[in-house]
Amino acid sequence: MRKKKIFLGAYINHLNAQNINCKSIAIHLDKDKYEVKTLLLGKNNIPDISGVKYIIISKLFYKISNLLAFIRGTLWADVLYMPKHQSTPRFILRIANLLSKKIFTTIEGNMCNMNVKSMIDSFGSKQNMINYFKYIPNIYAITQHLVDTSNCGVKLNPNPLKLGVEQHFFKNECTKESLNNIVFVGSLIKRKKIDEILKVASLFTELNFHIVGDGELRKTLESRSSDNVIFHGQQPHDKMLDLFAKMDLHILLSRSEGYPKVILETASSSIPSLVYNDYGASSWINSNENGFVVDTIDQVMNKINELINKPELLKKNSEGAYLFSVNYDWKKIIKDWEFEIDNLR
Repeated sequence: MRKKKIFLGAYINHLNAQNINCKSIAIHLDKDKYEVKTLLLGKNNIPDISGVKYIIISKLFYKISNLLAFIRGTLWADVLYMPKHQSTPRFILRIANLLSKKIFTTIEGNMCNMNVKSMIDSFGSKQNMINYFKYIPNIYAITQHLVDTSNCGVKLNPNPLKLGVEQHFFKNECTKESLNNIVFVGSLIKRKKIDEILKVASLFTELNFHIVGDGELRKTLESRSSDNVIFHGQQPHDKMLDLFAKMDLHILLSRSEGYPKVILETASSSIPSLVYNDYGASSWINSNENGFVVDTIDQVMNKINELINKPELLKKNSEGAYLFSVNYDWKKIIKDWEFEIDNLR
């Protein structure tokens, strides 16, 4: 039986949500059923993945090299997964449609809530966004919340296509039993509301708050932070394992997310998350069982105070977070992806 040829349109040797996800998909797709080809941007950090072929894009001549790489992948493949909407030329999608290729993508963030930064902003206008996605017949959101709230002219599959986590990489079943170290992981940008984390830190001086990541606001945030806030900068994955081993709680106070991958990564290390519910977090976190979902900054502070005084609650949710992460292991989630790939229209 002929294997189905899958082209993954992302640069899997670079750290970015879509790139990292494509790398995991390339690793876990059943090589007895599929041939897999994907992209490399430059020749650094080339992963050794059995059964996967690469098209290398020149950084020096990026624009033309990127276009040629997507053309090669499109002509070769039966199925195209195109998650990087700003890097995928619309011209390529037109060719793929003319050649009757199966095309699908995922929506990983807010599409059209104009109260916060949305996908419309990245396309320049709502009509530009609609015009782009009309060439992709199979569009999946990564959570049910995104399916339910993305009503702005782009037709989504009614069922979400969930992303996974390399659970074995972050795996740590050592339960957290007292609250001492709280961690944030992400870009230091306005949307992440790190200023709120600094406010919380200033009121809980007996705790250490760890900020992992980099971005345009780092210097400003450092100048405003109290002595119990430690800025670690961007860290490679192997260093994150050592850091997570010392952390007791993950905090994310952004009001606009898709499905934050860091929630799965910290959960795999038995670290529960404290998050807002604006992006549907309560649909996957069972509050006070495997994490904590709140609505206001006052509730954030109340929950931290409760965890200080009730270590048994932290322990219970630490255990629950780990069990929750097991269900999102890419080894399991990939079966859903293979089913959708085999049934694309």
